[in-house]
Amino acid sequence: MRAKGLVVSLVVALGLVAQGRADEYRDALSPPAAADQPAESSEGSSWCSAPDDWYDFLIGSPCNSYLYAGTEFTALHVSSRTGGRITLSFSDTTAPGVASVSYTDPSGVNDWAYAPRVWLGAQLTDRWGVRGRYWRLSGTDTHAPEITPGTTPVGSNFATIFVTDHVEAWTADFEAVRTTQLGGWKIDGFVGGRHASFSTDSDLLAFGVFTTGNFVNITLQNGCSFDGTGVTYGGSLRRQIFDTNLYAFGSARGSNLAGYSNSMGRSDGAVASSPSAPLVGAATVSRNHAVSTLGIFELQLGLEFDWALQQIPAYCFFRVAYELQTWDIAGPPTGGAGFGGTLGELTTNSFASAGLGGMTLQGISIGTGLTW
Repeated sequence: MRAKGLVVSLVVALGLVAQGRADEYRDALSPPAAADQPAESSEGSSWCSAPDDWYDFLIGSPCNSYLYAGTEFTALHVSSRTGGRITLSFSDTTAPGVASVSYTDPSGVNDWAYAPRVWLGAQLTDRWGVRGRYWRLSGTDTHAPEITPGTTPVGSNFATIFVTDHVEAWTADFEAVRTTQLGGWKIDGFVGGRHASFSTDSDLLAFGVFTTGNFVNITLQNGCSFDGTGVTYGGSLRRQIFDTNLYAFGSARGSNLAGYSNSMGRSDGAVASSPSAPLVGAATVSRNHAVSTLGIFELQLGLEFDWALQQIPAYCFFRVAYELQTWDIAGPPTGGAGFGGTLGELTTNSFASAGLGGMTLQGISIGTGLTW
């Protein structure tokens, strides 16, 4: 549903763009805004000019104030980390053959996910502005666990064994923006507050008939989460490409957040081999509400095309950019939980270690919006 809403936003904005005539408002409007960045300032009328040079430098002129808003659709490859690892092995030495397999799964999503971002801002003077931003990511990946390096499965088994990884993250920002024009470059510096939430977990499930007469049902889980608030800061550059409506831009943002983390490792299962009694076990280890920190780094590099609209005094933009994000949680360790033993000819060993992780995101963002 989030993706559907973003597509509708893009279609509506692009419909407005189709009506645009770049020359009609080029003289009437200030230069267009760069997506979630304020537009360049223009000369104000004499009635609202700043009285002194120092006032103009510190505060700026309010004559060119305006609003801007936009939405972005991000398609990102997610590499999340629970901070732990899940291992599982089976070995059946029943004659006349031998069946064995060993898994070591790094625990975390390794797949593509899609996330929306929206922002709303106000340029209060030609020097200062404010804006709010919201972004949310959700992804799930189901796959076979990774074979332990240096091992090769032997023989045949019939159990169903798979891993389901999940990740959720969101950020909400409120920033003050300082704008400077240096030659053909527009430079923005920004600082503000951010609240962020992150969680990722892995669940390995093995069930069914491993080999004839041997039945397994084992669940191994680990995960971590963080919720906290702190400061976000960064800057952006923007420059017009020749005398066209095309602009190149780049931005970098860092965040240092303080908050609390949760982490856990869990194992439970049962192995049955008639006529022996089943082998059953369960264990959980967790650390909740631990004081922790989260560091986030974001980078965008891309191009933007701007149009002046025909029916309303506003600019519309369309942008495409490469995006990189890194998230890293730092806090106290947790431990892990295991289950295993030998029942007849079947031996199983498993362990779910816990810790604190993070994620790395890389991909493309496509955005559109208005400045008016």
